[in-house]
Amino acid sequence: MSQSILSSQPSTLPCPSCGQMIYSDSTKCRFCSTAIDPATAAAGADLQAKVNNACNQAKLIRHMASAMWVLFFVGFIFTGGTIGVLAFFFIIPVALILWQIKYGSLKTADPDYKKAKRDRLVAVALWLSAGVLQVGMLALSFFK
Repeated sequence: MSQSILSSQPSTLPCPSCGQMIYSDSTKCRFCSTAIDPATAAAGADLQAKVNNACNQAKLIRHMASAMWVLFFVGFIFTGGTIGVLAFFFIIPVALILWQIKYGSLKTADPDYKKAKRDRLVAVALWLSAGVLQVGMLALSFFK
């Protein structure tokens, strides 16, 4: 039942003329009054949905990489923190590769997509620094 309610809602897309967000079922832009072709609206709404998903996934990956640092410091108190860092050490690269495969080739001028690409790079930096530090600490503990 909830699926039918969600699917009947129109999606949004940027107006081809002015760039303001409009509903996909609009016949003309409410901002600049440009006529909207239904096929163009459907394609634009599909692209906007992909961009939104790319932004959400990139932010999630960045949060996971940030959580590695929290878990790194928790690892000084509880062993579970170290286990969490090591788990994210393997999960995050897989998530980054899947993001690149699914969303890396999108062609859009959406500023949020540019932020998503930046979030992905920040995630790489956070992941790499926390992972190398954790692996280095584990190596030191084994050689003591």
